[in-house]
Amino acid sequence: MKTPALLLALLMAIPAFAGRIITYTATSNMSQEDANNAAMAGVAKQIVAEVNVNQTVSKKETTKQGKNTLDESFFSSNNVKSNLKLKGIKIVAEHTDKGFKATASLDLDEFTADIQFQMKRIKESILKLEASAREALISRKYAKTATDLQQAQSKIPEYERLLWQLSKVYPLNESHQLLHNLPEIENQLLEKLAHIKLEGPTEKFELTKSEMPEWSVLVVDDQGPLPGFPLIAKQARETLSEKRSDDNGKVAFLLRKVNFEKGPYSITVIPSLPLEYLKASELTQGIEVSYDVIQTRCEIQLECKQIANFCRAMENALNQKSIFSTTDPKATKISIDYTAIEKNVLTVGSSTMKSFDVTFNVKGPKVNFQASSKGVGKDELDATIKAIQKADFSKLQPQLKQYCK
Repeated sequence: MKTPALLLALLMAIPAFAGRIITYTATSNMSQEDANNAAMAGVAKQIVAEVNVNQTVSKKETTKQGKNTLDESFFSSNNVKSNLKLKGIKIVAEHTDKGFKATASLDLDEFTADIQFQMKRIKESILKLEASAREALISRKYAKTATDLQQAQSKIPEYERLLWQLSKVYPLNESHQLLHNLPEIENQLLEKLAHIKLEGPTEKFELTKSEMPEWSVLVVDDQGPLPGFPLIAKQARETLSEKRSDDNGKVAFLLRKVNFEKGPYSITVIPSLPLEYLKASELTQGIEVSYDVIQTRCEIQLECKQIANFCRAMENALNQKSIFSTTDPKATKISIDYTAIEKNVLTVGSSTMKSFDVTFNVKGPKVNFQASSKGVGKDELDATIKAIQKADFSKLQPQLKQYCK
């Protein structure tokens, strides 16, 4: 079996980049792509080697077992296309009798001009964001300050990467330095955030349904009530509402669908800011607004003429909605029943499962309630009991209100 090998041949490498053109030719008996990659890697290697001779620059190079290895962030002979970005490089591909051949040529003037253009755009963007962040800080728009700072800081690594690449082929001077005052603005922002206080309701609410009455939070900093400050009302991991404070520093929350059947029975209000700023300013805890759940108890005489397993499952489902069966003869009689329509037969291995659309009917004096869900089981009863577990009986209690206390 013939082992593929990559054969490289350097045709021309002009010292000190004479003519500002670098050319490298490579051959491969594996594929044209391998030849192309090897040619581009050869160009990159010449750039680093020649700069090492002619300029004083910082470069990353290690030696293992007598072999020099150049920084892979600049080029990689295995995956040149993704790691090496050479603006202006040209590839001439040629298929020969012995395999594949590629010649790569790079115009250094075009290459360095493109790098400096990218650096200029990044620098202008960072300085623009810095000015915007400073202005927002003065205006007490702390969320915008944080956003502008994050965007500006995210651009710095790319600038440094381009600067490192430029240093391999071009003499650097003071104009290439990235001068900014982002750390200073960030420190000022954290100092301001440290003075922010949230003041919410002190009383504990009592809820008989999954809606809270309207309540407010006051946001203040070292200058008084803070307008336009974003807050998030959360319960567990779910965001229920996100609002900004009004001109008086107040945020009014009217929350629906809070946890009612199970806890936690509290709402946490925190600033809507990047987590790193919340942690640094100790605002991650926010404030907590608590409530108690008072569930109305409804007692009825439950009439069920179906099989016992179905009746027990229905009774359990109603209990979860504070609807309980009693033997008190004075309690109102409520009947329950269901209809099931077979939809599909599913085969899982050696087992056969059936799916049903199930409709549940609850009837009594001034009560006419229906709930529908789907169930899958080995037979109709099994699927119906599964459907009971998924059915929504929460709207039944309002119809039973006259029987509840």
